[in-house]
Amino acid sequence: MYSILVVIGLPALVAAGEAQNAFNDGVKLYRAGKFKDAITAYDRAVKTAPEAAEPYNNRGLAYFKLGKSDDAIKDYDVAIKLNGKFTDALFNRGNALLAHNQYERAIKDYDEVIKQNPKIPRVYDQRGHAFYGLGQFDKAIQDYNQAQKLNPKDAEVYYRRGLAYRRLGKHEQAVQDYAEAIKLKPKYAEAYNNRANSYSLLGKYDLAVKDYDEAIKLDPKNARIYGNRGLIKQRQGKNEEAQKDFKSAVDLDPSLKDKLEPADKR
Repeated sequence: MYSILVVIGLPALVAAGEAQNAFNDGVKLYRAGKFKDAITAYDRAVKTAPEAAEPYNNRGLAYFKLGKSDDAIKDYDVAIKLNGKFTDALFNRGNALLAHNQYERAIKDYDEVIKQNPKIPRVYDQRGHAFYGLGQFDKAIQDYNQAQKLNPKDAEVYYRRGLAYRRLGKHEQAVQDYAEAIKLKPKYAEAYNNRANSYSLLGKYDLAVKDYDEAIKLDPKNARIYGNRGLIKQRQGKNEEAQKDFKSAVDLDPSLKDKLEPADKR
């Protein structure tokens, strides 16, 4: 998940003294990856400047980093109540809701962010995730399109749009997007893996195997990729090679055994 940059200043009204010092400590600790200590510092800032929205937003980010999304959402709620135009807090709450698969609520927050500032590519990207989660793949693609226009160098946007195209059965478009993702991020194993999946759905098995080969070079511990390559080799009649891939997949992830074992041997 993305998050807009942590807020680094307090309003002038509360900028002096202990509140600002505590807030500054929180920012430093957060940036150092010391999220528990950052929360303690933001606790002091909240106590000394309860009317300031910024410490609640930043403490929410620290809670989110610790996997405490519920606590993060509570802090974002307070920040937004104190300042309904607080774009960062709205975006961050949307991300926390998205992490809880609360897609519709997340979309409402992203809508408000876009209303306040329509030029942030990451917001369209995240709202695209939410639409994808709801199975609304056309809407997801529309958002990924806008994110790509605003930031054409983001490999992740092409990759995720490729996933959405694939869910709509538009495999040629998916291949094109995975290719763009790979251009921008040449060691993107999952992009190779998913381009291979699309090639296989198009019946282009040789191209699929070539991409699976590259994906395995980049991520040799990924059991799914071995399994995928094995299935394609099986379709090509290369049963011995397929069984080697299935063995590698099961060795890495025993839960795949039933999925990869031939039906007549179950």
